[in-house]
Amino acid sequence: MSYLKNADTNTLITRFVSFRKTQEIIRTVQTALDGTEYLTRFGAPTVHYELTLYVDEAGKALLMSAEDSVSLLECTVKQGVFTGRIVELGDFEYLAAGWYKVEATLAAVSEVSEP
Repeated sequence: MSYLKNADTNTLITRFVSFRKTQEIIRTVQTALDGTEYLTRFGAPTVHYELTLYVDEAGKALLMSAEDSVSLLECTVKQGVFTGRIVELGDFEYLAAGWYKVEATLAAVSEVSEP
């Protein structure tokens, strides 16, 4: 059973979750005069979780609140349990009968700093 919940408040946001794990690597490519390419990688990969969510009005409000408060979210899917914070929340697409589809990106490892 898949679901997304706010781990800070232990509140269920939705049970309809599509999950994809991605990573970004910071690297530079330099080409020598003889055509040889040299790759330099910096730091550890940045892991993100790309989610497609289907939420009702209450779930929409919970997602917007979690984005605003930088809450820790827990996503449980067939692949396992993943936690992260919202770094990008797409536009809510109205479907029917008070349901919305939205794309969200969670940062796998994130620090919260106060302004």
